[in-house]
Amino acid sequence: MSEGQNPFEPVSPGLSRVRPRSRTGISVEEITNKKDGNYIFTFGFPGSGKTTFQWMMMNYLLNEGPFHSEIQIPDRDTGQDWEGRNIINTWKSQWIEGRFPDPTASGENDIREVQVHAKTTAGKKLSVDFSFLEVSGELMRQVLPESGAAPRFSPLLSAYLANPRLKFCVILMLSPEVEENDQLFASFMAYVQKNFPGLRDRMSLGVVISKPKESLARLQTYGTPDGCMAYDKLDADALMGYLNRFCGETYQIWATWPKESQTLLAPLRLGEIELSEGSPRLVSPDFSDIEQIFFWVFEQFTGKQPGPTLVQRLLGKVDWR
Repeated sequence: MSEGQNPFEPVSPGLSRVRPRSRTGISVEEITNKKDGNYIFTFGFPGSGKTTFQWMMMNYLLNEGPFHSEIQIPDRDTGQDWEGRNIINTWKSQWIEGRFPDPTASGENDIREVQVHAKTTAGKKLSVDFSFLEVSGELMRQVLPESGAAPRFSPLLSAYLANPRLKFCVILMLSPEVEENDQLFASFMAYVQKNFPGLRDRMSLGVVISKPKESLARLQTYGTPDGCMAYDKLDADALMGYLNRFCGETYQIWATWPKESQTLLAPLRLGEIELSEGSPRLVSPDFSDIEQIFFWVFEQFTGKQPGPTLVQRLLGKVDWR
């Protein structure tokens, strides 16, 4: 292109030359200076279900639950950030077709933030502002120490965790397909304790069991530490037995968390899944687990949980939605 040439000027009949659009990124400086914020931070290995968890949560908030939810368009140092809106638009098509989300790209520059404002449309009148991050498990794997070397961690993620004005719900995604979950989770918690000693005071800790059917099968095969194997469902006892059996150090961290009300241990059932042309499809979503998890998150950030009003409770309206 010659100097001064209009980039939109046609260069040949029927064609035009357009400059590629650059992505609006999040800077370490911006996050360091952030005044407040509530963050859901899902943590786990690649394939553990982090993106699926957030995909299911937003499907519930936008299409199923008693909420009116809005995706915010934040103003970054580099301009308006439409990445969150783009993520949700992509997920909308996937929800309709039952297609699961694609894996998150693995680079530091691929970290994306989705900001949400959600308010109830039934029961108690409540609202919450929160964000979640789309981050590859490859970046999270860096928290594992290597022989002769301290862990490496993303500078941008470190900026989030170091900001004393931000509050977190950390969700550890426990997958039955990975044997090293306990190493990763315990290393992350040790890294947090060493480098961000005040973080636990503004952090709630949840453990979500992904792929409950496969997880129950593992528990029935290997049993709990005390040898119990006779479980026919992932109830509260089975969940604790599973966490203790396959993530012993993580179980100790979770069980001794300063406030029990700031902990969660839950399965994540998605619903009926069928194979279609070789790919899994969610043909009948089940939102019961994600609803309970989100209600807990809501309470961690606001101190209140969605539910019936006092009048509705007095009238015995169980289905307050």
